[in-house]
Amino acid sequence: MAIKISNTDVINNSRNLVNITDMDAHYYSYSAQATTITSTINFNTSFMTCTMPAATTFGISGEAEGKSAILILDTTTTPHAPTWPSAINWEDNTEPTWSTYRKWQIHFYVVSGTRIDATAIGFDALSSQPTEAIGLSGTSGTPITFMDQGSGIQDLVMGWVFDADGNIYKYESIYNVGGQGKYLYSSTQWNNITPSTTYYIKFSNHAGNTMSTSPSSDTSGVGIWMSLATDKKFYFRDSRSINSYADEEGTVKVEISTTSNGSNIVATGYYQCRWSGTA
Repeated sequence: MAIKISNTDVINNSRNLVNITDMDAHYYSYSAQATTITSTINFNTSFMTCTMPAATTFGISGEAEGKSAILILDTTTTPHAPTWPSAINWEDNTEPTWSTYRKWQIHFYVVSGTRIDATAIGFDALSSQPTEAIGLSGTSGTPITFMDQGSGIQDLVMGWVFDADGNIYKYESIYNVGGQGKYLYSSTQWNNITPSTTYYIKFSNHAGNTMSTSPSSDTSGVGIWMSLATDKKFYFRDSRSINSYADEEGTVKVEISTTSNGSNIVATGYYQCRWSGTA
């Protein structure tokens, strides 16, 4: 069947264009153009893209039975988690695990006013990226220990340093017998990739001698939660003459939490310092 415009054939029965002059067309004029969105799936816009700056709750607008839309979603390398309206019905009734892939192609189809079917295809997998390892060592009965010997020149000073980058260091004053200063004990215990979480640390006296709080630079804090965005440490200090004591020790309970009030503790360890005099 021929197609006419103003009673003139423009496509004949052989499906050839006829009687057309001064016509100009461009392919992109007939292609869906992507619209950038922040948090609203608009069914009046058939093709959308969104790069999530943070965890985002999405809404919908313009929905009507039979309408469809496509969203290209970039959760970024973090990745951020999207939250969807209750009307969204995911394929197989299972919402995708958004942390599996960075980018997603999502197709929405409005079945009715209260149901929107959705299918998601993930790509740019995140599984090959390193994950944060959060861990501490030692138990209350078997703490991690290192031994030092007092100083005949100045106070004995020794302890543990927990760096923001995840490294744990031993510290012993260079005035202690054989003292080496700060040196690495263990690496990458937390924040060993660009951290997605700020961790918090707390030191508590557990057994034996107590942590030194004088001068205040000896210990970052006792019994309080402190951000691991900066290095934290605790020292023991013995100001007595080396010939006035024999074996001494002190054990500290160390906890790490993902919350500033310690409501979500993810690691606990016990670290001990032992030092000997000549008495």
